[in-house]
Amino acid sequence: MARWAPQETDTYAAIAGEVIAQVGTNRAVIGVDGQDGTDLEHVAAGLVAGFEQHGVPAMAAAAPSDDVDRLRADVVTPFRTTGAGDGVLVVHGHGLLAPGARGLWRWSLWVEREDGRLERRADVKLAASAILDATDPEHPRRNWNDAC
Repeated sequence: MARWAPQETDTYAAIAGEVIAQVGTNRAVIGVDGQDGTDLEHVAAGLVAGFEQHGVPAMAAAAPSDDVDRLRADVVTPFRTTGAGDGVLVVHGHGLLAPGARGLWRWSLWVEREDGRLERRADVKLAASAILDATDPEHPRRNWNDAC
């Protein structure tokens, strides 16, 4: 029997809806980090499309580095101080959920694959607002990963 899997666009729209409900959309900056080998740029583009499905303007940006001061000066501050009203910036890059950078994001996503789960870092996953299993990129799944 075939197992149902959500379509990529549905998953990203659902995650965008979760972000909208939790932190709003007024110049919100979202951080996307993940295991080595995950396509963070693709995930960020999917989230942008998900926000647009909700009628929220959004754009993606690659992190220039994982240096907190540079991220703040080159990415976060310019986005938050230019423009007004609704808008979401999805920043993607490895190291964005490192202890120093975690405070830059109003919401964050950790992206992982099945083949690397034994190596996943618990400290980073605990810092993430949500976890995405991108083992099958066409059918990514929100991993609730709670202890209930």
